[in-house]
Amino acid sequence: MEYTKDAIEEYREDILELGYSFFKPKVLLMAVRLNIFDIIGEIGLSADEVAANLNSDKEATEVFLDAIASLGLLEKARNQYFNTEKGKEVFISSKERCLGDMIVLQDVMWNAWSKLEESIISGRPARKPDMFQGEREETRNFILAMNNTAIGIAPKVSKVIDLSDCKTLIDIGGGSGAYSVFFCKVNRELEAVILDLPGTLEVTKELISNLDISHRIQLMEGDFNKQIEGKYDAAFLSNIIHCEGERENIALIKRVYNALNSGGKIIIQDFMLDGNKTSPTFPALFSLNMLLFTENGRSYSFQEIENWLKEAGFHDLTRMNIKLPRSISVLVGKK
Repeated sequence: MEYTKDAIEEYREDILELGYSFFKPKVLLMAVRLNIFDIIGEIGLSADEVAANLNSDKEATEVFLDAIASLGLLEKARNQYFNTEKGKEVFISSKERCLGDMIVLQDVMWNAWSKLEESIISGRPARKPDMFQGEREETRNFILAMNNTAIGIAPKVSKVIDLSDCKTLIDIGGGSGAYSVFFCKVNRELEAVILDLPGTLEVTKELISNLDISHRIQLMEGDFNKQIEGKYDAAFLSNIIHCEGERENIALIKRVYNALNSGGKIIIQDFMLDGNKTSPTFPALFSLNMLLFTENGRSYSFQEIENWLKEAGFHDLTRMNIKLPRSISVLVGKK
């Protein structure tokens, strides 16, 4: 197929635009890192006032604030900068829907992505593959970041997944506990067990201890790659399999099968690829993220996961029709 010169030139410009696209996220990441949105708060501030708060160069600060405003993340009027109404809910750290912890984690990812070449050549992660369990504060920041995203998705998923016939749920690697919380809110007879590592559960306890359903959620310390104690009517695995290699996932799913009562359900939520593994775009790119952060993790195709489930003995496999961000998919099977 031949293309016109105009078509080639348009494609060239698209490629240049793609190359420059890193400008935008770095502005966002640095704005959160420097607490710009908290500094501005509910009222407007001038560039001089923001610079005084940061102890930063006034002219550089003004250029930075103008760049933030150019992205629609701030508003500027009469040389004053203001948080947008939506931005107040998303960026001010005291707000329930704040994404600040996740954006800080994205900045950590940025640093790892700068070592992508090394990881491609070596096949090794860019940093110690401990999934942020090495230091207490790092663990806390990671779990809070996961909670930032989970609270936007868990309400939708909990209403679509039918657990009305389930009395017990095990949330494998449940992290912040957001999904267990919303599953229990929707299903009043359900009791949940969150299985995760001790450092993670310290943060989980902090997040759920004051909720009116906390008495229906048990925290269980353990490593799901070694053992799953107890018997349950349902098992939920959200963003777990992309952290592990194929061999580990096959063993994990068999372990989950053995931990379920007869007729029990397995619910896998993850970034799932199509058969050719080049689409959707986000799961394909996220595989690179797992190259940078894990030993063997990557995104998997629906077909791969389906085969693992069938091999373990699961049947009645259903890919749920739920519209979720970043091409997240939900697959349900029965024992």
